[in-house]
Amino acid sequence: MGAVRRFWAPQAADSRDLRLDAAETHHLLRVLRLRPGADIEIFDGAGNAFSARFVGVDAEARCLVERGAALPAREPEIRLEVGVAVPKGDGLTGIARQLAEIGAGTIVPLTSEHAEGRATPARLARWRAAALSGTRQSGRATVPSVAAPAPFASWLRGNLAPDRWIASPRTTIAVPKGVPGPRAAGGRVLAVGPEGGFSTGELEDAHRHGFRRLDLGERILRTGTAAVVAAALLLRPAE
Repeated sequence: MGAVRRFWAPQAADSRDLRLDAAETHHLLRVLRLRPGADIEIFDGAGNAFSARFVGVDAEARCLVERGAALPAREPEIRLEVGVAVPKGDGLTGIARQLAEIGAGTIVPLTSEHAEGRATPARLARWRAAALSGTRQSGRATVPSVAAPAPFASWLRGNLAPDRWIASPRTTIAVPKGVPGPRAAGGRVLAVGPEGGFSTGELEDAHRHGFRRLDLGERILRTGTAAVVAAALLLRPAE
């Protein structure tokens, strides 16, 4: 596959003549090595995408773009919020990118009893940059929001969509399993535990708050694998 010639332009819906920021300018000039006259695509991160043309570089070495016709946003039918336990290292960077690619609407890094990772301001910035990168790659026009980290127990008590699912390898308590249908009025929520699973107390708490267990099979998956597989199941289009 060739390079994806898509660029983030937050003001794309407001003006036909646009100026890319430093990061997008670097991507256009240094990574893709495009020349004036090249046809590209721009998106504003808020649901709008357009055909466009790279017309030149201004006095501050920023790329100038002329906006064209509107394009399909390529958004999923279902709005999905994913709360995912922070894995060790900076593993959530790749998870955020992949969740953005497949269509997640919101990503919430979670702290939990068995989570091994730490959320820092620098990592949060990388996770948000990864969500933008995944949006650019996938052809979407909406960048998923990456929320500030939250304790799992607090997140459960927030204003969550009514269709709630949890992916965890621990099955020692009776969290009811279910099979998600193709549509979910009001959106869906997915909780993904750490590789050691949520604790028994956390699973019981999730059950009390209306979560059902999404069965991902007999194998114990890494957090990132479980997050992407489960999200893909919950985002599948209407039949």
